[in-house]
Formats: sequence, C-alpha cells, structure tokens
Amino acid sequence: MTIFSLVYMLFGIMSWLRGDAEARDIVTCFVLGSIHCIAGSWLLISSLRDYREEKRRIEAAVRHIMALRGGRVTVAELADIAELSQDDAREYLERRTHVDVVVRTPGKQGEEHYVFGGDYWKN
Repeated sequence: MTIFSLVYMLFGIMSWLRGDAEARDIVTCFVLGSIHCIAGSWLLISSLRDYREEKRRIEAAVRHIMALRGGRVTVAELADIAELSQDDAREYLERRTHVDVVVRTPGKQGEEHYVFGGDYWKN
C-alpha cells in the first residue's frame, strides 16, 4: 500500500511542478497518497502487534509445558495450549532446535517429542 501512496504523491508533485494539472487534481493525488500511507502504516503496526502477541503466547506455552513435563514438549500439546496449528507448532520447535540443546524422539502414537536439555529453564 505504501508504494501506491508514493506513486500518488509522485503524480501530484510532477503535475504541480509542470503546472499542467488543476489544483483539484493535485490535491486529489495528495489526499489519495495520504490515505494509502496511513492505511499501510496502520496495517503494518497491527501486523507487528499480532506477531508479538503470538510469539509471547507461544513462549509462555512452551515454558508452561516444560515446567509440567520436565523439558519434554509435544507438537500436539504446544498446538493446543498456544492455539495454533500443528504445522506452526512443529515449525517453531524446529527453529528452537537450532538454538537450544534439543533431542527429538518419536512418541508411542507417532507424535513427536522434543526434549530440551538440562538448562531448559534458561531458555
């Protein structure tokens, strides 16, 4: 959206500099550009807020499960507690394996267990 606002502003500036457009057209370009810029900024801020809230919710869920299970986290349990899909939960835990000491083991019913190392409380 912000790119459209830049295009509208550019049209307005070029028309104003060349002097070949009416004032109404120039103002229209600036108004449309401003509306797009404000809407794009609002969408960006709202998206960042949602992302941070989801990240906080997942971290809290992982800490809760680790406290209950002694460092063992299952994909299904994380997905249920954090209210997200199992694919997203699996992706999060996979990213955590690159940062923390984690052992991945298969469960009895085909579920995946991620067992965090002894220092999981520091995570």
